[in-house]
Amino acid sequence: MDERIYQIAEQIVEIHQKAYEVYLPLVEDVCSRTVSEAELSHLLDYLLDFACDEKILELYKKVCRRYLYVYPRCIKFYIETYREMWEDDEECLENDL
Repeated sequence: MDERIYQIAEQIVEIHQKAYEVYLPLVEDVCSRTVSEAELSHLLDYLLDFACDEKILELYKKVCRRYLYVYPRCIKFYIETYREMWEDDEECLENDL
C-alpha cells in the first residue's frame, strides 16, 4: 500500500512538471502582450487546475500581476476562486500581488 501511494505521488509530481513546461511559454506570451479578457480567463482557468503546485502558482501570480489593472474584476474573480480551491486560511495570494 505504501509503495502504491509513493507511485501515485511521483505521478502527480510528473504531471505538475509537464504542466509547468506546457504553461510556461503560454504565460510568457500572454504577459508579453495585451490579450482579451476571454483569452486571459481561458489561461487562468487552466492554470488554476494546477495552482496547488508552487511553480504553477508562480505562473498564476505572474499573469494576475500583469493584468490586475487591465481587467481588475476578472483578476479579483480568479484570486477569490484560487482561495476557495487551494488556499489555507493563513495564506493570501492577493498580498503577493
